[in-house]
Amino acid sequence: MPGLTLQTVVRVNPETAVQRVGGRYMAATPDDRLHTFEANDGSVSEVGERIIELVDGQRTLGAIVEALVEEFEVSREVAEQDTTQFVEMLLGKQVLTLD
Repeated sequence: MPGLTLQTVVRVNPETAVQRVGGRYMAATPDDRLHTFEANDGSVSEVGERIIELVDGQRTLGAIVEALVEEFEVSREVAEQDTTQFVEMLLGKQVLTLD
């Protein structure tokens, strides 16, 4: 998504419901789809779910990356790239929206 920078603030789409169900986050989007946040092997993505927890409509992507670098064993470069890609995917699925 052009223009997505570390200064970008994202929030949960107001038409999307995100809640924890059975120990994992699920999102019901305006197109009546359900989304879970999984790793490539189908297990719960702790990082993906943490990003969802950190998206509050006030934090920048940079602040989210900073929290992930502090909480997980990941380099800043990898965290920036992966977080940006994950947020772009969630924007496309209507889970998140730009402020």
